[in-house]
Amino acid sequence: MVVAGENMLKLKVFLICLAVMLILFSAIGAYEMYAMERAIARSIYADAFDDMQDIGYLEPQLADYYVQRMRDLGWDVSGDAFSGSHPRMEGIRARKERNEMVTLSLSVYPSRLSQWMNRFVEGEKAFTFTGSRPSEYFDPGW
Repeated sequence: MVVAGENMLKLKVFLICLAVMLILFSAIGAYEMYAMERAIARSIYADAFDDMQDIGYLEPQLADYYVQRMRDLGWDVSGDAFSGSHPRMEGIRARKERNEMVTLSLSVYPSRLSQWMNRFVEGEKAFTFTGSRPSEYFDPGW
């Protein structure tokens, strides 16, 4: 009888260790997925910001291109992902010779897993990036 009790104890210890390993590896995998998606969102933001800085405004076709890239990743960009960005029209583009700034704001909802992780880390579901830089656009007639 003592042997059966020891085997049951070993089985319980094995199952607990297995459960802990599964939880630990799942948590590591979830964090890595979150970090990868956040890095992708940050790179899209940086690329869009560089393009915006070069032309002095957020061109609608450029915004549509980046929104489509995010849709291809399966992210929710049903609203205006670039809300708060300025300027957004060619007629009021920022110019370098006037020392004007461009401001880009990006807000996107990634996969559900990354939303949960971001809520835990940042306190909100969406990945949000905002910044301002001096425009690099020179008016050709200047």
